[in-house]
This record gives sequence, C-alpha cells and structure tokens, in this order.
Amino acid sequence: MKNLMNRVLLALVGMVFVLASCGKYDGGPGLSLATKKGRISRTWVPASSEDVNGNVTTYNGSEFTITYDKDGTVTYTIPVFGASTGTWELNSDKTAITTTFNGSTDTSDPIYRLTSKDLWFKDVDGTIFKYKAQ
Repeated sequence: MKNLMNRVLLALVGMVFVLASCGKYDGGPGLSLATKKGRISRTWVPASSEDVNGNVTTYNGSEFTITYDKDGTVTYTIPVFGASTGTWELNSDKTAITTTFNGSTDTSDPIYRLTSKDLWFKDVDGTIFKYKAQ
C-alpha cells in the first residue's frame, strides 16, 4: 500500500512539471486556473519597458490606462484627452489582443506574460512592454 501511494505521489509531481512546462506565454505563468480572458479583464497602466540591451524605461502610471471588460468593451483613457471606447477580443490562438476603435482594427504585439497582475507584450525587436494591474 505504501509503495502504491509513493507511485501515485510521484505521478502527481510529474504531472505538475509537465503542465508547468506547457504554458502559452514565454514569460509565464506555466499554469493558471484563471482564464486568459479573466486575467486580461481589468484596468492596466504602463509600468516599464525593457529592450534587448537591458535598457529599462520606467513609467509613472499616469500616462494612460487601458480597461478591458469581460463583455468585450475596451476603454483607453489618456488624462489630457479623455476616454475612447471600443471592443476587444483575443485572437484565435490567444497570443494577442485585437481591438477596434471607430471602425479601425489593430492587433497587439504578442503577449509575453499574462497573470492577474502583469500583462507584458514583446515586440518584433525584442522589447518587452510591461503593464501592471491597477
């Protein structure tokens, strides 16, 4: 009986490592119980960006906010100009966000990290743009 319990425990530990290595985004997390839409649905502020040479630019969080609602509404707010509202959805493989404002559609850089507190995008040059949940 003890041998069987050890095998079950070993199998469970192995499954955790396999599932952790199957994450959708290079920056993590490996495993999340929250849906991708659920993790995106909140207000985000720019935190920093880091280029491939390690140069970091820090933002104070007052430049603008992006609010993704679960109903597919997105609101982009710039303090000086006010708010613009449109729609959003994840692309088919859930690696980018497609937004539509005033009939114009745009797709974000690929998502690099997505947690309930972090939303990072990585552009073609390798620069990572980091947003934090407000």
